[in-house]
Amino acid sequence: MPCIMRLAILMTLALHPETGMGGRAKRKQRLAEDKLRPYLGRVSPEDLCDLLKCHSPIGSWCQVVSDGGGVLAPKCVCPRTCPRHVCSPVCSKRAPVCSVLGKTYGNECLLHKESCRKRHRTGLAHMGPCIVPRSVCSDVELGQFPYRLLDWFLLLSRMGGSYHSPPPPQSCLSHAQRRTLAERWFAQLDRNRDGELSRRDLRKLRYKRMPLERCARRFLQSCDTDRSRKVTLQEWTACLVDRSEIWFQDFMSVKMGSHQLCPVSQPRL
Repeated sequence: MPCIMRLAILMTLALHPETGMGGRAKRKQRLAEDKLRPYLGRVSPEDLCDLLKCHSPIGSWCQVVSDGGGVLAPKCVCPRTCPRHVCSPVCSKRAPVCSVLGKTYGNECLLHKESCRKRHRTGLAHMGPCIVPRSVCSDVELGQFPYRLLDWFLLLSRMGGSYHSPPPPQSCLSHAQRRTLAERWFAQLDRNRDGELSRRDLRKLRYKRMPLERCARRFLQSCDTDRSRKVTLQEWTACLVDRSEIWFQDFMSVKMGSHQLCPVSQPRL
């Protein structure tokens, strides 16, 4: 595609953003495809596919298909079957590929096929197999994770604050203070204020920035003790507070908040 033509299309997309950004993905997808329609026949559909962002169906990828009138056009679709090797005209998409989750797929088609099946957007990290294999959360790391997660929440809550002396570590907080910290973060994550955390709410935890993030998904699944696919406040505090205290006492052979660790009583959050 000529550089001038490509620049013109990009400027069109930038100057006419989708209205109603909180609307449904299908509407955003239709608007994105409509913006490229004037360029059909002037620009190759393969090049237009590179400019089309797929919002719907979830997990789909852009492919060149017939619009019914014999005109080839870019469209976001979920692959039903995948050949052993998938190539663009210049074979720049040769198998295998690595996803942003650290999983290697035989080709990009297989990545999007699984994403569509799970109804979860999984981005492409790079071409070729993943250099570093996906880490597995061990039972030891899973036991430590609640304490690390509360530590992370405590750090985030203190960011931007000013202290005359260094604030106390989590191990010097009382049970009530740790429970308050957990409840505070539950309220922040509960988007629709229904008293339960869904998978959508838990995405705000930003796994990739979390200590021992490879354990995050397994930990959150273990919190859902009644298998309702949602985490209640009671399940959340039991997971974070009670399990972190159990791990700390087993590991350090001393209770959190003990005078052996914390000579100052009732430290502040």
